Amino acid sequence: MLNSIQPKLLDAKKFKRVKGKYFMVACLQKHTRNGEPYWEICLSDCSTSLKVYCFDKGHFFSSFKANSLVHVEVCIKTHLGKPYLRCVYLEAVAQDNLINNLGISSLPSALCPFPALLTDVVDLFQTIDNVHLKRFVSQTLLQSGIATKYINCPTRAGRKQSVDNCLLSKTLLVAKKLLKNTSLDIDQRDLAVAFAIVHEVGKVNKYTSDSTLSAIGLRADIDDLSLAICSSALQELAKKSQVLHYQMRYLLTYGFAGKHASFNVNNFYSCLDYLSESRPKQQSTLAAIKGRYVPQAIELMSQ
Repeated sequence: MLNSIQPKLLDAKKFKRVKGKYFMVACLQKHTRNGEPYWEICLSDCSTSLKVYCFDKGHFFSSFKANSLVHVEVCIKTHLGKPYLRCVYLEAVAQDNLINNLGISSLPSALCPFPALLTDVVDLFQTIDNVHLKRFVSQTLLQSGIATKYINCPTRAGRKQSVDNCLLSKTLLVAKKLLKNTSLDIDQRDLAVAFAIVHEVGKVNKYTSDSTLSAIGLRADIDDLSLAICSSALQELAKKSQVLHYQMRYLLTYGFAGKHASFNVNNFYSCLDYLSESRPKQQSTLAAIKGRYVPQAIELMSQ
């Protein structure tokens, strides 16, 4: 059954009233024939984009940044017999902490050059059965400054972003390789999918929009950059499951780059087997694996 709270925008017009968190990708002030101002707002998620209209600026409860998440409530009205979506509430989503209770289906297709790939990644995400891992992936990707970069990021320097050179296609490629092993149990499969989606998220800070290395990208490797981005979500994951926290941190810091930077699938399977057979050691082990610490990565990011 469809829910009027946080439905996909493709289904929004099936309800009389809809509320949720969506990316606002455009907001234009216009005027009626009588000179009265109104605002045309474009909302987007992975399924589509929709225009909603606001005729009272009093319904804006905060200022907004371009391409940011907003709390919005809309209702269906008619004008000259034609239905339209009218905004009755709009407020920026606070970005001082991690986003809760929101999946990556909210990633905006309007800002993605390859929306079909985005749909495939969201479908892959939905196969994760473990709610804590789902929350970890969502909190990682929906951080301020990460979401729109993730869906627009190349995976190789010096090459223009394309269907074959973007984080979305790399995610799908790695996931396909990992899931070829039909002997994986459901817990291992969930770990593999979650890892595939976030394992190279550090590239959003390693490369610039024109596929050149950034200043931080010249000094830090992908594993450290990815761990820094995942660190807050990992801390939240630890509150829900110390085992999952240990396993995901272990995978993110192991390093699976093989010859010519290809992904070493066999090493990943070996790690999964090890993690399935072992349990977290002491609390200190959770903070340091292979000599890497999250605070060091974060400190490097801030320099």
